[in-house]
Amino acid sequence: MKMMEILRILYNKNDTLGAKVISEELNKRGYSLGERAVRYHMHILDEKGFTEKMGYKGRKITDKGIEELKKGLRAATISLAITPVLCGT
Repeated sequence: MKMMEILRILYNKNDTLGAKVISEELNKRGYSLGERAVRYHMHILDEKGFTEKMGYKGRKITDKGIEELKKGLRAATISLAITPVLCGT
């Protein structure tokens, strides 16, 4: 979920962002993640091809990352729609 939120931040800001800015944005959204942890997650996102390192400026989301974000949003929407049925409400 943290990685999807990082992708969402990069997508919404539509800019190259560093770990400090992403950490601050995550904290605003209720995720307590320091810069070091953000860099760790972003490294994984780089390896998967969802983000791209832009030197010392930080990272930007790739087309593959945007598609993954859209898939995640669709899955969350479907899950929310199914949950009341499964819970019997």
